[in-house]
Amino acid sequence: MGFKVRVEALREALGRVLPVVPSRSLYPVTQNVLLYQSGDTLEIRATDLEISVRTVLNVVPEEGDAIRIALPPKPLTDLLKGFSDDEVVSAAQSNYTLQLTSAYGSYEFGGIAAEEFPAFPSVGDIGAVSFSIDLLDEVVSQTAFAASKDDARIALTGVYFDFQETHTNFVATDAHTLVRLKREDIRLSDAPKLLLPVRALQSLQQSLRGLPSGDVLTLYPTDGQALFHHPILDMVCRLIDARYPDYQSAIPQKPPYMARISTDAFRRALRRLVVLSDRTSNLVRLSFEGNTLTISTEDAMQNRSGKETLPCTYEGPDFKIAFRGSVISGVIDHLQSPDFILRMEAPGRAVIVEPDPQTPPTEALFLAMPLIM
Repeated sequence: MGFKVRVEALREALGRVLPVVPSRSLYPVTQNVLLYQSGDTLEIRATDLEISVRTVLNVVPEEGDAIRIALPPKPLTDLLKGFSDDEVVSAAQSNYTLQLTSAYGSYEFGGIAAEEFPAFPSVGDIGAVSFSIDLLDEVVSQTAFAASKDDARIALTGVYFDFQETHTNFVATDAHTLVRLKREDIRLSDAPKLLLPVRALQSLQQSLRGLPSGDVLTLYPTDGQALFHHPILDMVCRLIDARYPDYQSAIPQKPPYMARISTDAFRRALRRLVVLSDRTSNLVRLSFEGNTLTISTEDAMQNRSGKETLPCTYEGPDFKIAFRGSVISGVIDHLQSPDFILRMEAPGRAVIVEPDPQTPPTEALFLAMPLIM
């Protein structure tokens, strides 16, 4: 059957599945993408056996056998980059060879039988929750940074989707930083809790890039995997098989000390001062006296130090606390509010960081673990 298609459409479709194709794999078949034609529809699929993604595009059928082949994607995508967007190419197949024809010439790509490519995972008839691509972007950008990168702590390497009757919490932590995004407009009663790999969420985010941000994405959660569905793209990923820690118990209930600080002023001060901190401890000290915040750091071995003062609104007696610079900077860099609030309990207890004001319908809460001075 073969087909004709605009270069731009084929190039964009391939780009949606490429984030899942592994650069290295114990299973060479996963380093290919599957092209599977059914009449005027072409399905393109990729998998690393943990994450599977497929997209579809419309094509113009031609005479001959339908295209059904798996092949390495890079030579094909590199070739397509050499054409203008509105060029049209024709595709045909001979045994395990894909043949492309353009106005300039013809090109061949060796592949393998479509039957050798792993089947797309099936998901039963289950409950679902829908939200916009915008929300997915918010969840990934605001939580993924806090997830652990240590595979020895597998439970902390994902983002936890905690569905409840009245809201959903999206949570990530590496035991030094914790993020909890609460959305009352997203809820799915009786749904299993999902612990999703960060890589799967970031791959999905990349695959959806360029689509309208208001498009609806539907999540079908199960006990072992999750399916994300968009009209032109499906992704199924395995869940992390580990028990997530009781994150709620880590959040202090009523910290007695509170400070309101300018986000931009604090962020800029940190960037200037952390370069002077000790490379091992990366220690940054915060000292609150009245409505003045003093930020200081030093590296005694290199005989360097720095100190800055900022105005703030502070409630409580004089208070001192210290953080690893990378920890507190990581939190502050993900705040999108003009001010933020620090809620502190004791020099060695977790500190709550909240954007001020909050941006409904999202309620964001960050935790940062201090260092003992």
